[in-house]
Amino acid sequence: MSSKEKKKDKGKKDRPIEIAEPAVEETAAGEVEGETEQAKPSVEQELEELRGRFQRLAADYQNYQKRSYKQIEQTGQYAREEIAKSLLAVLDNFEHTLEKGADFADAAAVLDGVKIVYDHLLSVLTGHGVTRIEIQAGEPFNPSLHEAMLHEESDACEENTILRELAAGYMMNGRTLRPAKVSVAKKEEKRMKDEG
Repeated sequence: MSSKEKKKDKGKKDRPIEIAEPAVEETAAGEVEGETEQAKPSVEQELEELRGRFQRLAADYQNYQKRSYKQIEQTGQYAREEIAKSLLAVLDNFEHTLEKGADFADAAAVLDGVKIVYDHLLSVLTGHGVTRIEIQAGEPFNPSLHEAMLHEESDACEENTILRELAAGYMMNGRTLRPAKVSVAKKEEKRMKDEG
């Protein structure tokens, strides 16, 4: 190194070195610490707000469930009331027929009155979507529409076909309310032994 360079270096060493970075870091650290302390209450406040909102939502949902259950129950009750109201007119007709039937010496007149009440009852049920399951002898047995009450030997019909209807079945809106009670054909014992 030359003497000039040494003097320059020496001059640099004698001068105090100013370091600005630590001051900036301290300022930044102080700001961060201050922000963290200020942020803590806001995070806790936000957490409390969220807890409160969650509790309100949970309570609202429970109330919604209770209201929905009540509405479903009331709807069913109103539907049953409507059916009962429409059947009261049929009951009135039966009472009227029974009162007047004692006055008639002619059984045909009483029978006509009963027929009128029967037709009225059918029209009320039809108005509520109830229809009779139509049965024909010889059609295949269907367990979703028919209930086998008897198994009768028959050579006129195939096995597991309907011979006759014992009690009417009814459907409502495409669903079976009560299956039709039927007699079902089976092979004759003699023919079964011969075939076996």
